[in-house]
Amino acid sequence: MRPLGIAQQGLWYGYLLNEDRAMFNTAECIAFAGKVQASALIAAVQRSVSECEVLSGLYVADGDSVCFKPCELPLDVHQLQIPAGADAESWVREWAMRDIRLPMDLEREMACRFVLLQGEKSDFLYSCVHHIALDGYGTNLLYQRIASLYGAALLGEEAPPADFGRYEDVLQEDAERQAQGQTAAARGYWLEALSSMPEPVSFSDRSAPISATFIRHGAAFPTPLWHAVQHTAEAHGIGWPDLLLAGISAQLRQVSGSRAQVLGLMMMNRIGSASFNVPCMQMNIAPLCLDLPDDADLIACARTIGKLRRSSRKHQHYRYESLRRDLGRVGGEQRLFGPLINIMPFDRPMMYGDCPARMMNLSAGPVEDLTLEVQIGPDGLPILDYDANPSCYSPEQVRSLQEELFDLLECWLAEPDQPRDVLLAELFAVRRAWQVIKAPDSNIPRQWENVLDGIRQQAHAQPGRVALVQHEQVMTYGDLQARAEMVAAALVEQGVQPGQRIGVMLSRSPQAILAQLGVLLAGAVYVPLDAEQPADRQRLICEAAELSLVITEAAYRHRLAEVHAGPIQLIGLLTSANRTFSPRQGDAGCYLMFTSGSTGTPKGVEVSHRALAHFTRAARVRYGIGSTDRVLQFAPFNFDASLEEVFVSLSAGATLVLRTDAMLQSMASFVEGLEQLAITVVDLPTAFWNEWVVALRSGQVQVPASLKTVIIGGEAAYPEQLKAWQRVALDRVRLINTYGPTEATVVATTCDLHGLDSSREQLPIGRPLAGVEALVLERGDRPAQEGELVLFGAQLANGYLNSDSKAFAQLRIGDEIERVYRSGDRVRLVEGQLVYLGRLDNEFKISGYRIQPGEVESRLLSLSGIEEACVLGLELQPGVRRLVAFFSGPRNDARAIRRELGELLPTAMVPTDYRHFSALPRTGSNKLDRKKLRQGYLLGSTETVLNDETQRRVSAIWQQILGVGAIQPADNFFELGGQSLQTIQIVNRLGAEFGTAVKVSDVFDHPQLADFCSFLDSRVRQREEQVEMVW
Repeated sequence: MRPLGIAQQGLWYGYLLNEDRAMFNTAECIAFAGKVQASALIAAVQRSVSECEVLSGLYVADGDSVCFKPCELPLDVHQLQIPAGADAESWVREWAMRDIRLPMDLEREMACRFVLLQGEKSDFLYSCVHHIALDGYGTNLLYQRIASLYGAALLGEEAPPADFGRYEDVLQEDAERQAQGQTAAARGYWLEALSSMPEPVSFSDRSAPISATFIRHGAAFPTPLWHAVQHTAEAHGIGWPDLLLAGISAQLRQVSGSRAQVLGLMMMNRIGSASFNVPCMQMNIAPLCLDLPDDADLIACARTIGKLRRSSRKHQHYRYESLRRDLGRVGGEQRLFGPLINIMPFDRPMMYGDCPARMMNLSAGPVEDLTLEVQIGPDGLPILDYDANPSCYSPEQVRSLQEELFDLLECWLAEPDQPRDVLLAELFAVRRAWQVIKAPDSNIPRQWENVLDGIRQQAHAQPGRVALVQHEQVMTYGDLQARAEMVAAALVEQGVQPGQRIGVMLSRSPQAILAQLGVLLAGAVYVPLDAEQPADRQRLICEAAELSLVITEAAYRHRLAEVHAGPIQLIGLLTSANRTFSPRQGDAGCYLMFTSGSTGTPKGVEVSHRALAHFTRAARVRYGIGSTDRVLQFAPFNFDASLEEVFVSLSAGATLVLRTDAMLQSMASFVEGLEQLAITVVDLPTAFWNEWVVALRSGQVQVPASLKTVIIGGEAAYPEQLKAWQRVALDRVRLINTYGPTEATVVATTCDLHGLDSSREQLPIGRPLAGVEALVLERGDRPAQEGELVLFGAQLANGYLNSDSKAFAQLRIGDEIERVYRSGDRVRLVEGQLVYLGRLDNEFKISGYRIQPGEVESRLLSLSGIEEACVLGLELQPGVRRLVAFFSGPRNDARAIRRELGELLPTAMVPTDYRHFSALPRTGSNKLDRKKLRQGYLLGSTETVLNDETQRRVSAIWQQILGVGAIQPADNFFELGGQSLQTIQIVNRLGAEFGTAVKVSDVFDHPQLADFCSFLDSRVRQREEQVEMVW
């Protein structure tokens, strides 16, 4: 029995603590250029392993420690036939990756296994070795011995003596370092070097536990690039690895934004050591602490790196496992360094007897973040393998990183005196220009530059065509234009000046459309106000917008007086004998739309006439809306979707049909209304369309015969709903999925879903509208397949009111400096189509509302008795979303808190579930641990105390839609957070569940669970009696 070496001890404890006993398996394969003599090769393998001390025994736990127990163990080298016709190397790789995952029991079996894989024309020798026994250099020594023995056997010569050193000398060397104070000195060196360094950065903004599996992308250096590396290194007297490291550091600077970097360098730890000719585990990882100036050129960077590497060489034996413990960076996702670089300068045996061979590196061990492995290939060109933790990187990211590094090195080597910051700016600006995503239909007619000109052209061309319909009210284009110009004249006569902001708070009616047009025709800026929002929020919007006037109706006048101190004008009194057509043009403000703000205050987004006109022209072409269409006006006026409905329809000469409240009584009422009104185009929130699909699936409703186009947007659509829709609508109805932040004027991208394969995991949001351009960028503004969606082009809003938000920024794209909008949305580019993945920040969408949890948190903290607050948007399953409030403090009356928030926030922004804590969990840096709160909530359970089967079934639907926990029979639907859209969802699901018609008004009439269930039971009994009478 003998003790383990220091390097082995760390791996033993990792082996014990990790449930995955295959975590530290490594694997390589010798690819022979022909067939080998199996018996001679197997004998060479068996003898070489028997001569290798660290493989000839077991690793046995002895109390609190572990020892190596030398013993003779038979090594069976299995032979396996590669299937005939298979691509031999591909098959071997696939087979090997499965074998690597088979665990080793170090206390009962050898720390290695070998298999001879035999093909029709060539053979492969596969080895899987536990890292506790051998590192890459040690494995290379073993293969050199195998090659030597095999070659001698083929020649019939006596086996040459083994020249392996003794492992006992390695142990003695470790002990001497400790006794002479070298270990303590090395520890002090590294602690000082790392004392001023921040947490390590990497190429991914994600972190995850160490992974035994990895994503690999490998390629040889292009020949011209490798020659340039060699030439530059020779010309300046520097090592080529330092040039490579300089390139990696520059790339990391661009991606992470950090000059201060800690790279990990794999060290053989053998030069001048007793371990030089001992096959064993001796490799270590040394931190490379960098803070290179941005104005340094390639040669200066490489020289600095070389100097740092040389100065740290005598301390490289200090184990990185010990250093992690010294710094308290042990366990979980804590890291000592960012990317890990493994440059393997040693030569591999290339001849086995008379048979040429090459090495296939399959796995160098587990991956923490990203490992870059460099080894010289058989043709003399370095091969660069990227092994990436799959929880941190996608295959596309890994491939892109490698391609970018090659591009960066090529550009820098061509001009090595170019400062690093200049190089990076140029390089990535060019790459961004290559990756711009544009519309497939970039040419759109430009008959007018202002959407109001477009509507006037329709009025002049066909004054008698119907423009607006609501109930029995019908307004032609000629009437609409004349009356809108009269409203504009009345505003001008009242002193309204160009550029002033005019609020409009009106119910859904033709007068509301006239007010919108009149405000714009007078040259003012249109600001929609929602009468249903809490007074406090309305007051904030009125104050922020600095409204010169508010147009309203009698029902809202007194309510407005509480929130707006300025003039108020009733729409019915805005009359004039004159007509005015004086809209502003170009970049002048057209409308101001307010969204949720992260600071607790609503954000005003100002959109120009140019942006609205461009969007209207592009959307009309993309949607195919024409003068024969009848378009439903569905959205509330304080949603920018209403502008899409109004201006796209009227500029196309279509008929705009204003929906009634009765249409939302039930899904059956809605569909019946579409049929009666002969609607051809409808624009819906995705959440509402989801409910329509539920009703279609249950057979409650059908798709109206008149309908030809359905436009959805506001949140993600899901394949399951699309599949159900396609079964009913077939190809008759065009389904268009849209995406667009208010900051990019209503809609920026679209995708036709009606013919799309619904079996895919995620539905795309498509490609940009004509004139809108997009980029997918990772950190450092690097083009990527997955990252933040950045938009630019003619549809960008002017910006935020009274804010210098960084969401609007300048970005160099090619040779141009473009004004861009950073959406904060994570997307992926799949086959040329954008797929929405979620928010980069905490913004959340419910029922089409963009909600910044920060605003809700701010309001929650303003309530008495609340000390800490965290609000999270959670998606429990596709289409089921929930806003949850976590809070601490002496107060714990969730219903009262909900009621008070309802007085401060729109209903959609009021959380539906509340969780009280004595103190909210925090991370090591004392930040709220949102991840822990999210995981804890999703793993939690809900309980319901109910009296009968109907209550249990109804409450399950209430819980699913409202996102609440325990429900009692006395609970009130609206006090639990029920909203208008959720009411529709509830009656829709109840109708499908109980097979009887339920209306929205039924929920209003019976909001209490017990009362509603009694009503529902009576309705079901009524239906059953009617069925019995028929029969």
